[in-house]
Amino acid sequence: MATRTKSSGSARSTAGRPKVSRAQKTREVQEAITASALELLAANGVDGLALTKIAAHAGMSNGPLYGRYDSAEDVALELWEEQLRDHYKRLILEFDTFASSKDSEPSEWLLQELDTPSALTAAAIEIVCVARRFPLLVDSVRDEVDSLFQHICAEHPDIPPAICSLRLTVPTGCVVNSRSVPKSRPPWMAILLRFRDSALDPANLNQQGLTASPVSLSIPAPDTGDVGLDEFVSAVMEVVARVGFEKTTAHRVARAAGHSFSSAYTHVGTKDELMHMAIGQMMTQIWQTGTASFLELSPEGYKTAILALQFGLLSESNRPIRQLRTETTVAMRHHTDLAAAGRKRTAASLAIVLDAVEKADPAATEDAAAFWYLTAANGMGTVSLSLLTDSFRDIDWTSLAAVAYEMAYATTIEPLSKLSKA
Repeated sequence: MATRTKSSGSARSTAGRPKVSRAQKTREVQEAITASALELLAANGVDGLALTKIAAHAGMSNGPLYGRYDSAEDVALELWEEQLRDHYKRLILEFDTFASSKDSEPSEWLLQELDTPSALTAAAIEIVCVARRFPLLVDSVRDEVDSLFQHICAEHPDIPPAICSLRLTVPTGCVVNSRSVPKSRPPWMAILLRFRDSALDPANLNQQGLTASPVSLSIPAPDTGDVGLDEFVSAVMEVVARVGFEKTTAHRVARAAGHSFSSAYTHVGTKDELMHMAIGQMMTQIWQTGTASFLELSPEGYKTAILALQFGLLSESNRPIRQLRTETTVAMRHHTDLAAAGRKRTAASLAIVLDAVEKADPAATEDAAAFWYLTAANGMGTVSLSLLTDSFRDIDWTSLAAVAYEMAYATTIEPLSKLSKA
């Protein structure tokens, strides 16, 4: 029997091809997996990761993913330990460098990341915000946050720990809030310089010993006039606080509300509709209990109220509301409709103060707006990081209260005083 041989043409067609080693193919596959996972994590968060989604995004079969990882959490942990931990560290230390010297300005890189975060920064923040819910992630992320805080305190022994904490909470909160603030927010540069100067002023740094009782901050109780609807809105807030928005299902909400699954649809159409109502409730609570409600207080009254709010934000009894605020803001990062609702509520709340400032002193309006966005960023950073670490416990917050009052007075209280004099 005649044996078949490859044609010379076929031999020539393969001879010119460069040979790709198995190791190179393996590297290329891993690089494609890493790039796709990073992009999905930055856009959709840890809950939005799935091995099948990563494979589809990378244009490959599921096999390479399942051969390398047991779960999407394994992928997130690998990204954190190989890239994102160092990137988050860079963000915090870059902010610390700026905040440490009256002769420096925030770098262009830092301003860009605070305003429009890169995929690496966005992905790192996604992990920081929800790590407490993931057993593989929580220890590594908590250790990094604790290490950064201890490092900053050690590097600046003359700066109170309360002020050192701002060098973590402010940049973290700016990034967390970046997708849910109105586009009209003023640029960060001017207010960061004012913040830096106030936070380095010895008159503020040397204040200590002020005390206050923690504010109680429970999950808001809705009052729509429909008892059944109120129960479902309360339930969605409870479930989101516990498991996050993406894992909040209609069945979970119905069980938390004490109703059957089918009865949900007699009150509301979708989970998103409930979440819109929850955002409204949360924003109202933030406005009623937050720093904007302190404007008519005396200087000492303002500082005491700041301390009470800070202690309240850190109190273990108020942990559910911290979880709700964090998870809701994270959800607004992934869902444009929720982000739009958040921006609308934020703008409406701020307008109460900003319209009055504009009437009193139009030139002061931008500074006032910038201050309140910075305050919101610090609040979100405090809420999200305190879910991970106990490092902020047992701190004397008097110096932070002094900085907060000085900035509030310069940007808002003093301009408003012109209105009362008129």
